Amino acid sequence: MSSSTVEIVQIEPLTVRPAQAAQLLSISLRKFHSMRASGLLPPMYKLGGCSVIRTADLKQWAAWGFPCLDRFLVLQAEGGKT
Repeated sequence: MSSSTVEIVQIEPLTVRPAQAAQLLSISLRKFHSMRASGLLPPMYKLGGCSVIRTADLKQWAAWGFPCLDRFLVLQAEGGKT
């Protein structure tokens, strides 16, 4: 008899909704919305009537030291050069 191995593949989502993003950042949903309103988070997008944020943007935002939205967009346009 041959043994079969089952491989479990976990797919990371491309986008998350605000509640999921807040959870990833270990902050409350209220704090997330406050930060968003203050321009402290990467951009949000509308997808099928829902507001979403790209997980890649959240990771890059953290890697760049959590810049404000304006600075994040400049860094993104420059290709991440600091």
